[in-house]
Amino acid sequence: MLRYLLCYRFSTVAFGEIGRIPNEWARCLLPLVRDKKVQVEGVCKSAPNNLGLMDSINLSVSVYINSTILRKSHQTSVKVPTSSGDETSIHPLPTLFRLLGLVPFKKADFTPNDLYTRKRPLDVKDGSGVSARLINASKNKNSSVDGSTAENEEAISDNDLDNIVGVANGSELEEMESPSALLCDLRPYQKQALHWMVHLEKGPCVDDAATTLHPCWDAYNLADKRKFVVYVNAFSGEATVEFPSTLQMSRGGILADAMGLGKTIMTISLLLAHTERGGSLDRDASSQACTESSEMGNGSDQSPSSPKKVARLSGFDKLRKQKQTLIGGGNLIICPMTLIGQWKSEIESHAEPGALSIYVHYGQSRPKDAKILAQSDVVLTTYGVVASEFSSENAEERGGLYSVRWFRVVLDEAHTIKSSKSQISMAAATLVADRRWCLTGTPIQNNLEDIYSLLRFLRIEPWGSWAWWNKLIQKPFEDGDERGLSLVQNILRPIMLRRTKFSTDRDGRPILVLPPAEMKVIYCEQTEAEKDFYDALFKRSKVKFDQFVEQGRVLHNYASILELLLRLRQCCDHPFLVMSRGDTQEYSDLGKLAKRFLKGGKGAMEEGKEIPSKAYIQEVVQELQKGEQGECPICLEAFEDAVLTPCAHRLCRECLLSSWRTHMSGLCPVCRKEVSKQELITAPTDSRFRVDVDKNWVESSKVSALLRELESFRSSGAKSIVFSQWTAFLDLLQIPLSRNSISFLRLDGTLNQQQREKVIKQFSEDSDILVLLMSLKAGGVGINLTAASNAFVMDPWWNPAVEEQAVMRIHRIGQTKSVSINRFIVKGTVEQRMEAVQARKQRMISGALTDQEVRTARIEELKMLFT
Repeated sequence: MLRYLLCYRFSTVAFGEIGRIPNEWARCLLPLVRDKKVQVEGVCKSAPNNLGLMDSINLSVSVYINSTILRKSHQTSVKVPTSSGDETSIHPLPTLFRLLGLVPFKKADFTPNDLYTRKRPLDVKDGSGVSARLINASKNKNSSVDGSTAENEEAISDNDLDNIVGVANGSELEEMESPSALLCDLRPYQKQALHWMVHLEKGPCVDDAATTLHPCWDAYNLADKRKFVVYVNAFSGEATVEFPSTLQMSRGGILADAMGLGKTIMTISLLLAHTERGGSLDRDASSQACTESSEMGNGSDQSPSSPKKVARLSGFDKLRKQKQTLIGGGNLIICPMTLIGQWKSEIESHAEPGALSIYVHYGQSRPKDAKILAQSDVVLTTYGVVASEFSSENAEERGGLYSVRWFRVVLDEAHTIKSSKSQISMAAATLVADRRWCLTGTPIQNNLEDIYSLLRFLRIEPWGSWAWWNKLIQKPFEDGDERGLSLVQNILRPIMLRRTKFSTDRDGRPILVLPPAEMKVIYCEQTEAEKDFYDALFKRSKVKFDQFVEQGRVLHNYASILELLLRLRQCCDHPFLVMSRGDTQEYSDLGKLAKRFLKGGKGAMEEGKEIPSKAYIQEVVQELQKGEQGECPICLEAFEDAVLTPCAHRLCRECLLSSWRTHMSGLCPVCRKEVSKQELITAPTDSRFRVDVDKNWVESSKVSALLRELESFRSSGAKSIVFSQWTAFLDLLQIPLSRNSISFLRLDGTLNQQQREKVIKQFSEDSDILVLLMSLKAGGVGINLTAASNAFVMDPWWNPAVEEQAVMRIHRIGQTKSVSINRFIVKGTVEQRMEAVQARKQRMISGALTDQEVRTARIEELKMLFT
C-alpha cells in the first residue's frame, strides 16, 4: 500500500517503510492525494530476495479517482483562485494519465505543445518603448511592499495602449442595421460594433457545436468494469463525465473603444438585437449532444451516455445525473454604483417601451430569489453587490446572482476587476453565463497582467489559467522576451474591438467629430504667509526623508514617505487641510506659522473678520498633532463614504465590504481583527474646523485663482466641474462659492445611488446651477457630464490616466460646446516637481530595466520630490 508523507514512500504491513517511488510520480501524486482527489494502492510484483540500498522493486499501481475531481455542468473549467493566492502550477491530472500510459481516443485539437510550436510573429517593431514601460510597470508592482495598487502606480498612455492592443481599421468592418426597437440612429462605427458583437456571440453553428468536442479537451476510456468516458482539459487539468461541446467556448469579447464613443448605446443595441434566457442553447441541443457523445467511445458498450450504463456509476452517477439547479435568466449588467441610474435612464430612453424589462438589484432589501432575478430582461447591479454575494467557502449556498444562469453578463468599466486576486475579480469570474462582455476604454491600465483578469472572466482558454498565463506570457515578458506581448496581441485580436476619437472611416474621415478641447495649466504663486507655512512643512518632511535615505530604508518606508508627500500636496491646495490632520509633536512649532497665515490672509482682512482666538490657534495645533490618516488603506485614495471600525481604523465603505468574503462580516484589512457590519460607524464628513473656518475664512492662492476663472464664465452661464481628490478640500471650496453667490452642487462617495442620480439630473437640467464639486474618484467612472463645458482639476494625481478618465466625461458624444480643461499647479512646490517626475519617467525608459534599476529609479524619483 502507498501512503502520503512529506515525501512519497511505500510500506508493507509486516516491515513498514521499505522504499520510495520515483520523483516524477511523487510530484504528480502529491497534490492529488493531499486533496483527496485520488486514492492510490500498490501490489509488489517482483523484488530481490535480499533488499539493499538503491535496489528496484516492481510495483503494480492502481489509482482510483474520487468523484470530487469532476466539475459540474455549469462550472467553468477556468480555475478561480482562493483568496490566499492564485494557482501557480500546472494541474497534475494530465501528467498522471500520461504516466499511467492512458492515451485519449479523442485528442484535443489545441494542446500545450501547440503553444510552443505554433507560429507567431516575433518582430514587435516597438520603437516607442511601450514594451519596456510595461515591463518596468510590472516590476514596480511586484516590488511594492504589499502588492496593492498604489495611487502613484504608473499608468500607460493612450498611445501606448493603442500600440499594444491595436486600433481597428474602419474600412474592414461590416455594418449591421439598428434593431427596430432602438429609438435612436446608430452612427456607422456603432453599427460596425453591433455587427462585430453579434458575430462573436453566434460562434459556431449550434447543431455542429453541440456534437463537436471542445478543442481543449481530451476524451479517455478508463480501466473500469463500468466502462465510461472521462473528459480532461489539456490545460486546466479539470475533468468531467459530461460531454464538453464547443457550445461551452467563449461567446463574447472586449469592447475597448475609447471613452466618449458610446459603448453604452452599442451594448443596448446588442440587448435589443438578441435576448433570450440563459441555457437556451444547451437545452435546444441537449438531446442531440447526448446521442452523439454516446458514440465517442470505442464501441457502444464503452460509453457512459446510455441511461442504463450511467445508472451504475455511484458517485460519478450523482454528478452526471445532477439536475440543473440554476434558473435561466436574461442580461446582467454590472457597473459602478454611480452608473446604475445612468444605465437605467439610457435603456428607458433608447428602447421602445416594453422592449426590455429592467430590475435594479441593489440595496440591503434586495431579494435573493432566483425567480425574481430571472423575470427581467435586464438586471442592473454594482460590483459591490456582486462581491458581497460571492463566498468561496459556501459556493453551493451563494444564491442571489449566483443562482441564475445568465444569458449575457456585461461588465461596464471592466478594468475594475484588473487585480486577479481581488474579491470582485474572483466574484465576476464565478458568475455563470452563456455570453460575456467587458466594456472598458482602458483594458490595460498599468501592466500586462491587467488583461489576464479579463480573459479569465471571458473564459478564454487556456489563458484563464494563471499557470499558463504566467509561464508563457507574464514571466517571459517580465524577463524581457517580447514574444509574450506578441502572443497577447494575437490573443486579443479576434476578441477585442478598439476605436478612438482619431479613428477614421472607410472614406478617411474621423468617425466622431467633437467640438475642440483646450488643455491648459494654470500656475499659481503662493502668498508670503502660504509660502512660509509650506516651507516649514517641507523642511520637516525632508528631515524625515533624509533619515530614511541615510538608513538605506527608503522603499521599506514607502507608505510613510507617501504620507509626507500627501501633506505637502494638500498644503498646496490650502493650509487648512494640513492643519486638520497633523499627527506628531515634530509639527508643533507650525502653530506660529498657522497663526500668521490666519492673521495675514487677505480674505479675513477684506471681510473685516476678527483675528482668530488663541483657543482656535491651540485647536489647530492640537489637530496637527493628532490628525487621522487621510487615505483609505485599501485603495490608497481619498476616503469615499468612510466608515470607522471598532479597532479605530478608517476605510471606504465599499472598499471594506468588497474585501470581505461574506456580506455580514470579515477581517479588518489593517489589523486583521474580526469585524461585523453592524459594528461599523459612519465616519463624520464635516470639517472639524467648520465653525471657525467660516468665521475666519482665508483664501489660498489656488482657491483665488479658481474663483477668478469661475467668475469669467458666470455671465455666459457656462457650467463647470471642479475636481479634487480630497473631500475635505471640497468642504472648504463650498465656503467661497457660497460667499460669492455661485450656485453649486456636490457629488462624492458619501451620496447613495438615488442622491447621485438626483445631483446629476439637477446639474444637467437646472440652468442656475453653474458648478459641480466632484471628487476625482467619483468622477472617474462613466458618468455623462456633457452639460458642463469647463473642467478644473485642483490637485494633480500621481496617475495621469485617473485625471483623464474624469475630465473626459465632458468631452464625449452629446457635447455641443467648446471644452476647456484646466489644471492648477502651485509653482516651486512638490506639485511642479511631480510634473517633472512624470516627464522623466517617459524619457528615461528606452529599454527594459533590471529589478535593481527599477528600485534605484524609484528612489531617485522620490529624491527629486524632496529637493
